[in-house]
Amino acid sequence: MSLIAMHPPMARRAALLRPPASHGPAALDQQGLVDLADAQPDALGLPAQELAEATRRVLGRHAGKALLPGPCRGIAQLREWVAAHLEGQGLHVGARQVLVTAGTRQSLDLLGKVLLDPSSPLLVQRPTSSAALRAFAPYAPRMIGLRCDEQGPLPQAFAAALPGARMAYVQSCFSSPAAQTLTPERAEQLVAALQEAPCWLVEDDACAGLWLDAPVAAGLLARGAPHGVRVGSFSRVLFPGISLGWVAGSAALIDRLALARDAADHPPCALNQWVLLEMLRGPALQGALPGLRRIYRDRRDAMLDSLRRHMPDGVSWTRPGGGLFVWLTLPRCLDAQELVGPARRRGVAILPGGAFDVGAGGCATFGNCWECRFADDADAAAPARNTVRLSYASAGPQAIELGVQRFAAVVREAVERVSRAPLARLGGVSRA
Repeated sequence: MSLIAMHPPMARRAALLRPPASHGPAALDQQGLVDLADAQPDALGLPAQELAEATRRVLGRHAGKALLPGPCRGIAQLREWVAAHLEGQGLHVGARQVLVTAGTRQSLDLLGKVLLDPSSPLLVQRPTSSAALRAFAPYAPRMIGLRCDEQGPLPQAFAAALPGARMAYVQSCFSSPAAQTLTPERAEQLVAALQEAPCWLVEDDACAGLWLDAPVAAGLLARGAPHGVRVGSFSRVLFPGISLGWVAGSAALIDRLALARDAADHPPCALNQWVLLEMLRGPALQGALPGLRRIYRDRRDAMLDSLRRHMPDGVSWTRPGGGLFVWLTLPRCLDAQELVGPARRRGVAILPGGAFDVGAGGCATFGNCWECRFADDADAAAPARNTVRLSYASAGPQAIELGVQRFAAVVREAVERVSRAPLARLGGVSRA
């Protein structure tokens, strides 16, 4: 018997941890590598000067408070700002219903700690955030993937999966990695289904500030979904290293989350909260956002244009209205994981989509277990293997053009090698 198996059930959590999705060695290890896998933005457009000035102002005005540990729930002024921000989006919460966290991952970890037991049914989109899957995995829920289209979970599939579910994790806008965004009609349908189910809704709002075409509509909680919280982050609209986020919603659940954080963590640093608040209240951040959106819009458009010109028939992709990713679906005869090495040798890094898909049945054996409701259709239950997440976060338009051209050549060669038939005759998805 292994040492892990000898541990009591809740002490086995470390065995459930998995590393982040990887696309191989760092981009710097290979000269000339175009990295279309990296989700971290480059320094272009980040408000370094404004941040330095805000820090000086904070230390001049609030040094006595800013250099000491802050309260467990976060400084009151920042929680009030979050509450006012959500009020403008139709979600009515008070500062008492806001918990400041060390970012989205801590928010999700706390929610898993408080809400999930081993085998608790947890509904997630297909695909969904790999960071969320890693945060929830130590609590050993039974993850059930929901069928989705570009507007998010399909209402019928969502309603059918709700009975008995403990939590539904939904990214309402610019989902990672597929850039799904709920339309008002779809959101109303999901809210109607939630009214009849005692299921906790966790609505992830981390990318709402990164809209590129138009601001997003009201989310599920703002439309009256019961029993839930909204999770947000300041990292995407300020800079990744700020590592601050928030959870807002049900007062009873926020109280439990605050207790869980207090038991496991030191009081959060007050300095970065005061500096963040100074940035949020001043004109510098709002003035920088249009420029940041313009950078990402240009990169997104460059990627979409390059895909249109270079990808062979049988490949489709999303057209995101925000966020940082394009979700690529290859012909069904291809396994994206097998393309990582050839792509890298050609000078482009990609990230296979398998790390973002839990499958549909909630059963890790995908058809080999009597508990799997897809036992007769293992292909429907298993995670898709022919998907790729492409990121335009860190590469400029010229690099994106080169990277897409290189990867398209890899895809074309792989299809020819597998099928030895005209691309148009493949049983893949239609061309975007």
